[in-house]
Amino acid sequence: MDGGGGTAGLLAVAERCCREAARLLRARAGRGTDVRTKPGRRFDQVSAADTAIEDFLTGALLAAVPGSAVVGEERGIRPGTSGVTWYVDPVDGTGNYVRGVPLVCVSVGVAVHGRVVAGCVVDVFRDECFTGGEGLPLRVGPAEPGPRRGAGAAGVPLVLTDVPLPGRVGRAAMDFLGELLERAEVRRLYCTALSLAWVAAGRADAACNLGIHPWDTAAGAALVRAAGGRWTPVGGDPAGPPEHAPGFVAAGPGADAKALGDWLCERLTALAAEDLAGDAAGDAAGDGAPLP
Repeated sequence: MDGGGGTAGLLAVAERCCREAARLLRARAGRGTDVRTKPGRRFDQVSAADTAIEDFLTGALLAAVPGSAVVGEERGIRPGTSGVTWYVDPVDGTGNYVRGVPLVCVSVGVAVHGRVVAGCVVDVFRDECFTGGEGLPLRVGPAEPGPRRGAGAAGVPLVLTDVPLPGRVGRAAMDFLGELLERAEVRRLYCTALSLAWVAAGRADAACNLGIHPWDTAAGAALVRAAGGRWTPVGGDPAGPPEHAPGFVAAGPGADAKALGDWLCERLTALAAEDLAGDAAGDAAGDGAPLP
């Protein structure tokens, strides 16, 4: 049912496939690639690398665990029968990748009977691998066995967020960013899974985003939880799978990070409600990032 080896076995499959996918992406880098924008989403790019790597990952994961379901960014949902579901983001940070900006990762999360149990994120150009899951510690490799924490300015947290989103620069979103900049240092990576991996590794205190999808967050959410942090869905159906929410807040362990996470949850919940209310207008203008 879980491909043998339980959660550890599934995570080993994810890691093996992610590492090979990252190697293939590095080999393609700098050779040029076909790039287009997705229909109605002028800020959402897809390249030939996205589809090629997703096809590779799908084939490799299904060969390792027959009967699995696969939910991928480019090819959609491939149903399965085993109770195992893989959430695949073949090139998280496509806009970075096609420009040669080295903030790109391959992300694979795995769920068993609807519950995400483990995830792997590989930083393509640093060849750094983050793994973790239920009952499994966060590991950062190839050499480092656990979280690594930098020395930031005392008492000043670091938050990773892409809000306000391109094409959705409303007054409320700008007000949020202004308030956040009064509280924290802010970085914009445009690579959600890597942001979550860095929170798990202690390189940032929190991360939050809107306009996201299950393949963006499944692996990273597992990493944050494995490190003792908190990953909270924002918006969406409270009774639905948390990874299907349109937003999230992730915070590292500790009271300070919890307080920051609580504030981010409150502010992003209000923004998510406004974002959903404006979806129809944004989609008609081709500026939004609508949920599937």
